[in-house]
Amino acid sequence: MTSTHTLTHSYYSAFYAEKGFRFLEQIAKEYTLPENLIVFSVMHCYEGSLPYLNVLCQLANRVVFIPKQATFCNNSALLGTIESIENCEIADSAFDKIALRDPTRCIELIREHTREGQDFLILDHGGYFASGAEAVLEAFGPQCVGMTELTANGVAKYRNRHLMKPLVSVAHLSIKTPADFEASECIVHYTDQILREAFGLKLNNLGFLTVGVIGSGNLGRGVCKTLQGKGIHELYVHDQDPRQLTAMPRNGIQVCTTETMLEKCNLIFCCTGNGALHTSHLQNRQGNLFIATVTSADDELNLPELIESGTLTYIGGNSLVKEYKNQLGASIYLLAGGESANTPFKTGMGDPTLYLFEAAHLLAGLQLASKNHSYASGIQALSVQDEIFIAEQWLRYFYNYR
Repeated sequence: MTSTHTLTHSYYSAFYAEKGFRFLEQIAKEYTLPENLIVFSVMHCYEGSLPYLNVLCQLANRVVFIPKQATFCNNSALLGTIESIENCEIADSAFDKIALRDPTRCIELIREHTREGQDFLILDHGGYFASGAEAVLEAFGPQCVGMTELTANGVAKYRNRHLMKPLVSVAHLSIKTPADFEASECIVHYTDQILREAFGLKLNNLGFLTVGVIGSGNLGRGVCKTLQGKGIHELYVHDQDPRQLTAMPRNGIQVCTTETMLEKCNLIFCCTGNGALHTSHLQNRQGNLFIATVTSADDELNLPELIESGTLTYIGGNSLVKEYKNQLGASIYLLAGGESANTPFKTGMGDPTLYLFEAAHLLAGLQLASKNHSYASGIQALSVQDEIFIAEQWLRYFYNYR
C-alpha cells in the first residue's frame, strides 16, 4: 500500500520512507491522544524526517515544527514541503536556538500556538527549551503534559533544573547506537568532502593532516572506526573520563590529553556535545587548525563567547567552511561553519536505523500525552521494556525477524 502522505521532497524514490512511515504508525497505534493536543517538535530540517513528522501530524491536533538552525539554513526549500503536511505549522524563524535561551521567548512561542487551557507536549532535540523549562512549567502548569529530549548534550542542559513535569530522555538507549555509528560515518565522509572541495586536501593525506578525536562515546568511537577504515593509522583520542580510553590502544589508537593532541594534530573532531575545546586551547594555538564537530560550535567550543571575548575574530567563509583567527594569527577553520559536518549536504542515514531513535522519541511522547504512564517529575529514561519492544518491532518490520 502506498501512503498519500508527503514522504519525500527531492529524493527520486522514497525507498525506506514508506516503510518508515508504516513502522512508526505501528509503534503509535495503541495510543489515543487528547483531542486538542499541540506538539512542539524541535527537528532537523532533513528529508529523512518527513515520515516521522507525518505520523506526528496524524496523531496530534497540530504540530509546531521548530527547525534546527544548522539544517534549516542549508535545506530551507524543504520548508515548503513541510508546510504542505496537514496539521503542521512552522514556527517563526525568530524563535531560533538563541532566542529560546530567553524564557520569555519560550512562553511567547507556546502562547502563539495554543489556546488557554490547551494541552501541549514538547519534543526537544538539543535542549532548545532547557533555559525556559522552569518558566514554561510555571506559566502553563497542567497544560504541559511533559517533555522529551533526544540527545545527550540536550539532557545535560536540563540537569540541575527544577522540573515539575517528566522529561523523558531517549539519549542513552542502546537502540540509538546504530544510528550514532551511521551518523559518525556520515560526518567523516562529509568532512573528507569539505576538505577536498574547500582546500584541495583529503583526510588521509599523509604528511599534511594529523587527526585527533575528542570524546569516545558512540559518536567518537564511530568516527575513529570510520577514520581507520579510510587508512588513517596515526590517530589521537582524548576523553575526560579515562575509563573510556582503556580500549583504544588495543585498536591501534594513541590516547592523550587535549594539550598533547593540540601539539600533534591539525584536524580535530569534537565529539563530546559539551565543551570539547576551551578558550585557552584556541587562544594559544600557533598553527592553523581544522575543526569538525558532531553537534555545533556553540556546544563544542562556546563560539559566541570566543568571539565576544576577542579570542577569535571572524575572517570569512561560505557554506562549507568558516575561518576565524586568534590573536596569534593562527587560522581556525570550522568545517560546515562549526555545525555537524554533514549539515551542508542533503543527507540521509542510508538505512532504517533512523527510525529506531525516532520510534523511541515518538513513544516517549505518546506515553506522556496519553497521561497513562508512571513517569515522575524530572529527568528519566524510556524503560528497558519499551526499548526491547521497539527493537523487536523494528527487526520484524525491516528484516523479517521471526
